[in-house]
Amino acid sequence: MQITRAGTLFLLCCFDLCFASSFQRFSFNKQELEHYRLETRNLFYHGYDNYMQLAYPHDELYPIKCCERTRNFQDEADVVRNDAMGNYSSTMVDSLTTLAILGDKARFREAINLIRTDLDPDFKINTTVQVFETTIRILGGLLSAHLYATDPSKKVYLGSEYDGFLLQRARNLADRLLPAYLTKTGLPLPRINLANAYHNVTPKILEENNAAAMACPMFEFTLLSYLTHDDKYQQVTRYAFDKVWAQRSELDLIPMSFSPHNQMAFNHYTGTGASIDSFYEYALKGAILFQDDQLWEVWQSSYYALRKHSKDDWFFANVDLSRGQVVYPWIDSLSAFFPGLQVLAGDVQDAQQKHLLFLKLWNNYAGIPERWVFQPQTADTLANISEVPLPWYPLRPEFVETTYFLYRATKDVFYLKVAWTILQDIKTFYRTKCGFAGLQDVTTGQLQDRMETFVLSETFKYLYLIFDVDNELHTDSSNVVFSTEAHPMWLRSSDFESYRSQKQFNDTLYRDHLTHCRHRDVAARKSSLDQFFEGISRYVFHRSEQPRINSSLEFETDADLVSMDQASCTISASNDIRSEFSYSHMLSEFDRLFEVDHLFAETLRKPTRFLDRGPMELEPDFYRLWCRNSKRNPKCRVLPTTESFEVIFELDSSFAKRRVPLNRYSSLANLTIANLAGIRMQIETLYDGAIDIYGELVEAQNIAHVPRENVYGAMTCPATVTGAVRSSVMVPTIYRATAVDGVPLALNATVRISSLPSFGKALTGILGVNSDNMLLLDDVPVMNVIFAV
Repeated sequence: MQITRAGTLFLLCCFDLCFASSFQRFSFNKQELEHYRLETRNLFYHGYDNYMQLAYPHDELYPIKCCERTRNFQDEADVVRNDAMGNYSSTMVDSLTTLAILGDKARFREAINLIRTDLDPDFKINTTVQVFETTIRILGGLLSAHLYATDPSKKVYLGSEYDGFLLQRARNLADRLLPAYLTKTGLPLPRINLANAYHNVTPKILEENNAAAMACPMFEFTLLSYLTHDDKYQQVTRYAFDKVWAQRSELDLIPMSFSPHNQMAFNHYTGTGASIDSFYEYALKGAILFQDDQLWEVWQSSYYALRKHSKDDWFFANVDLSRGQVVYPWIDSLSAFFPGLQVLAGDVQDAQQKHLLFLKLWNNYAGIPERWVFQPQTADTLANISEVPLPWYPLRPEFVETTYFLYRATKDVFYLKVAWTILQDIKTFYRTKCGFAGLQDVTTGQLQDRMETFVLSETFKYLYLIFDVDNELHTDSSNVVFSTEAHPMWLRSSDFESYRSQKQFNDTLYRDHLTHCRHRDVAARKSSLDQFFEGISRYVFHRSEQPRINSSLEFETDADLVSMDQASCTISASNDIRSEFSYSHMLSEFDRLFEVDHLFAETLRKPTRFLDRGPMELEPDFYRLWCRNSKRNPKCRVLPTTESFEVIFELDSSFAKRRVPLNRYSSLANLTIANLAGIRMQIETLYDGAIDIYGELVEAQNIAHVPRENVYGAMTCPATVTGAVRSSVMVPTIYRATAVDGVPLALNATVRISSLPSFGKALTGILGVNSDNMLLLDDVPVMNVIFAV
């Protein structure tokens, strides 16, 4: 019997209807998850098969034009188009590990055979490409596919039919990329011609490189050294990683980009998004994969610096390197990956909170705009700037990736619902006849005729893994980590043993180059001793107003289901369909689920095309089934009416630099620290009748009769204090510390300081200690900061 294409589609629709009838939607039982797993699998093949039929062996597919998309061969300086397209079938190579995760051995074998027959084995291709993108997409894809093909525990294991040639191809490619590191500084140039190195390469495109691109090839190149025992790959790229870390400021913050020629920074701010993101990722993942204590220390120190200087309640801001102050009021889509990294580090609680902001962006745009402005602009700043100044979304994977990690860590069905929404939106807004097109503008829905390789390599891979709860990766007890391009990487104990015993570094060109670089580093350090200057004591306030609140904000959903105002978001739901197991922590316990919607109402605005689109977390059937609280319906925390500001205690900068980081993640009930040197503290101003940041009412009896005389200041600096010691008075307001070095303090928490501070004459009257040993700021007590002496 011959079945036409239309007939095939009819049968598939019938299958979907029959399959769907075996589960209640949003029950997320095995049958429902299997249904979504197969849907995701079919979507991947829609993109992959069309690429193979219409665009292979070229790098990409035009999903709307339905033909191959190639690099700009007429203009090698067109880096926007050429950086990730080296004429090496990048979509297929980057998709190898998605085929492996799908367990499709036949397609996996077929793709590997095409690499053997069609791809230049020496990668002597006359194309100028970005070193970083080629490393993570092509080198990483080859290495991970090699691991799959040689691991008997994997479904796509090829056994004797595979001779290991992918590893040799990876080595050949690495040798083409490695000359980028032959600079005076040892930091890599951003681009290289695979056939001719730097012959006829435009110098202008080699002037600047970003921190992630310079540091992060270390990960794939180190894995290559472990597998080949040639240590030049590890040593050359690890030197560059360490050199990037050495460019950090006194606050342990790294500039986004600088010159590989002289290390001069091109900017003086940092964050967690584009240009810096993968540095943090590979510090942590490198520590795990390679069991590397030094990388673990880099991760701990860099993450501590971010939490201390960059962390807001809902995101990590772009901050100045030397002062830690917010300099640009926007975040970008790439920073959506960071909550997933927090999960890997064990900071799940904060990851859940940071993930919510991106969820709200997805609610608004069915995607994450490349850049979103969180602070309303005024006439004296950047008037008339759109809240989405960079409005495109090329189906980046970062939000899906974070959703995957949070679901695996918490098993909260809340994240299954997020994944379901992403799946539906991909089918509705991004699927085209031949593949998947990104959005050129999330506000208008205008499509972008491009399907980047990461759509198949990452976005669908993470989405598939969310629904494939029994995937072999989820039961693998080894140190499997995903590369920044979502290629699974792992090493066995035998790999460590053979690497230690057999590694060698025989390439004199790179060995001598590293020797020269290290000699220059020593000379530079000696020279810097003559430039020593003594830091001065500083006491810095960073006052930040609370975001203006739109008290009239309402969700445009079924009025019978949802009623929201500033104080509560009680949602009525019948109990008759709830079962005992039906429970989502995020829906039922997290009392700040809708705070983002209120705080950022002025810039988190829906485009006209989505005015009728409801928030994914309030989908009626999902909410009725999974939101359950035996005592009450959940309520949103009342928004604070207090003001908060930050204090940085830089009383002794040399000591502050040496202090041990407060590497704690969860909210602290109580905290004891040695002294205030280097501490960054969030302070809240309390007054009678106010609502504090915990959603509690401030009552007069809790802040009255607190002494405000500066007893310690009067005793230590008598020459600067005139008259008698000031008497105790009633305090109309009082301060409370709510976070220390980025770690939130629980309600009623106490911070104890082990030693009295050396304020000095300049700060007498600004800092002090009252008779109850409370810290005083401008004669106002900080009620929960106590000197325990």
